Amino acid sequence: MANPLGVRLALPFALFLGVAEVVRNWGDWGFWPFWLVDYIAVTLLIWGWHTARRRKPGAASLLAGAWGFTCAMFYMSFFGHLEDLERPDHGPLAPRPLTAIIGILFGLTVLGLVSSIRNARRDVTPNGTER
Repeated sequence: MANPLGVRLALPFALFLGVAEVVRNWGDWGFWPFWLVDYIAVTLLIWGWHTARRRKPGAASLLAGAWGFTCAMFYMSFFGHLEDLERPDHGPLAPRPLTAIIGILFGLTVLGLVSSIRNARRDVTPNGTER
C-alpha cells in the first residue's frame, strides 16, 4: 500500500486531537463519554497508521474504519455545536471559533475517510480477499 492521504494524515491528526482534547477540557472534563470517544478515535487512528506503515494485511481496511469512526464522531460534534452556537461551552474557546475548528477537522476526517476507502478498495483482489 502506498502512502495515501489517509495514512499521512492519521498520525498528525490523532496527536493533535489527543492534545487538543486535554487543552479544551483541562479543569472541567464534563461527562466522560463525550471526551472518551475522542481518545478511542486517537487510538484507532494511531493503530491504523501503525499497521499501514508496516504494510500488514488488513491495514487499509483498519485505517478506513478508524477514519470512519472519527468522521462520524466529528459529524455529531460539528452539528451538535452548530445547533448550540449561542450557548456557552466549557473550555477556553468561544462557541463560534470552536465550531469553526470542529468543522475544519470534520472536513479533514472526510478527506481521510475517502482516501482510506479508495486505498482499501485498491488493496482488495478480484476474488474479494485483501492483499
